[in-house]
Amino acid sequence: MGTWGTGISSNDIYEDINYEFFELYNQGMEVSTITEKLIKENKELIDSHEDQNNFWITIAKSQWECKALDPKIYSRIKDIVESEKDIELWKELDASKSDLIKRRKVLENFLEKISTEKKTARKIKVKKKRGAIFQKGDCLIFKLSDGDFCGAFVLESEKESEFGLNLVAVTDIKKSDKPTEQDFENAKILFGMQQHSKTEYRPKERISWYYAQHYKKAEIEIEIVGQLEVDKSYSSSRHYQSFSNWDNLKLFQDSYYSDLEKNKCDVNVPLKSLRKNTGYNNGYNSLWQRVKTKFNL
Repeated sequence: MGTWGTGISSNDIYEDINYEFFELYNQGMEVSTITEKLIKENKELIDSHEDQNNFWITIAKSQWECKALDPKIYSRIKDIVESEKDIELWKELDASKSDLIKRRKVLENFLEKISTEKKTARKIKVKKKRGAIFQKGDCLIFKLSDGDFCGAFVLESEKESEFGLNLVAVTDIKKSDKPTEQDFENAKILFGMQQHSKTEYRPKERISWYYAQHYKKAEIEIEIVGQLEVDKSYSSSRHYQSFSNWDNLKLFQDSYYSDLEKNKCDVNVPLKSLRKNTGYNNGYNSLWQRVKTKFNL
């Protein structure tokens, strides 16, 4: 029972169930269908002596917000409050006298609130769809603080998604003159040493997802110098669970090159291995086995 206060929403169950409820509601699902789905998927909470009250209270609150409170759910809440089942539970959990008084008042106010139908239903929030800033296969360059150019490559580009993410891999390209498409053909993925514990550092590839909505405010000038084919597909829910803002492209690389002796590591992965479904894949997997062995990953 992850609870941090006496309020209706001051527990983990409320946060989780309320979030799931309105995610579905905003997708246009009917309140009755949402409720049925959540009940079916949360049998463990419903059967839990400690958690069931918070589950039903959350369902009731969510339904009421949508002006669709089920009379059966209302009766369940009325019973929980008037029988003081929830107060007895809090006593079992050694709640203080002051918390019991606060909780009882919270429940009474909640029952009074949902006893009157809400004037207007909560509006459905339509999530804005965004397209990624750059196209899959774009060869990007930007200047570092020392004046040299750095190269980054777009491995994936989301279309009409919530965040419009680009998956960007930073390469080992660093040169005083402007890089070309051919430089990207021969590039390798940049790895840096990342602190894993107080005394241990491990190699980490510089590959992250970048948000479309943060691009306009970024203080970085990025130029496209070419386009290379990418056969592979990547998903933000499955690959490279690292998310960042565009300014960090420059900040991270400035930091990397400012102390190259500490950050540099001898991992050599061709950019091509992340672009193409070719024999490079086996080499990449084999390489990672050696890296894992060397660094005990």
